[in-house]
Amino acid sequence: MERNKLRLLHIRDSIEKILEYSGEITFDQFSKNDKEYDAILMRIIVIGESVNELSNKFKEQYHDLPWHQAVGLRNQIAHGYIDIKPEIIWDTVKNDLPDLKKKVEEILGNL
Repeated sequence: MERNKLRLLHIRDSIEKILEYSGEITFDQFSKNDKEYDAILMRIIVIGESVNELSNKFKEQYHDLPWHQAVGLRNQIAHGYIDIKPEIIWDTVKNDLPDLKKKVEEILGNL
């Protein structure tokens, strides 16, 4: 399978898992439950790693997607775990990831 397509599948699958993990909980539950919190952070790391492995040409072709932000959040989580604010993660989960999933699915449908 083409490298970029495989990475997009990893991104989509990770977003689906994040949305599943966060779907039935409130922010308060999320911020106090280590299992969901850790699982979601790990999936965000997977998304950032997958974005890192997309080709530069591919990222340029789809420059309107938040590639840089995904990698930046991954780096914050991986290298500054203590400083991560649950509010920022929750906002990303609820407001950014559903749209990213939709856009990734559109791209996958066109490959």
